[in-house]
Amino acid sequence: MKKILITTIFILPFYTSADFDLKDGTAINGKIYTSKSSSKFSSVAKCEEFAESKNAISPTNVEGFTYVAKKKKCTLFKKVRSTKVDFNAVSGVSS
Repeated sequence: MKKILITTIFILPFYTSADFDLKDGTAINGKIYTSKSSSKFSSVAKCEEFAESKNAISPTNVEGFTYVAKKKKCTLFKKVRSTKVDFNAVSGVSS
């Protein structure tokens, strides 16, 4: 129990949760951080959680993400340059 408490004390101050503004029907164009298409990232919620986990390491890692349902693909973006209309996509941009 003592180890858990000590670990929590050291990790908690470094954890920051990025809030992403979700936009349905929008895809992001920009510099790609990483792209995943496994079943582990096969929903908007899982893709957003993946993006938040990368921002927990360093808050400047991910500016946004796009999940394309038709391809079941999650793409994280280091830099967001623009957005475009894509009815199969849901995107989140950090606020």
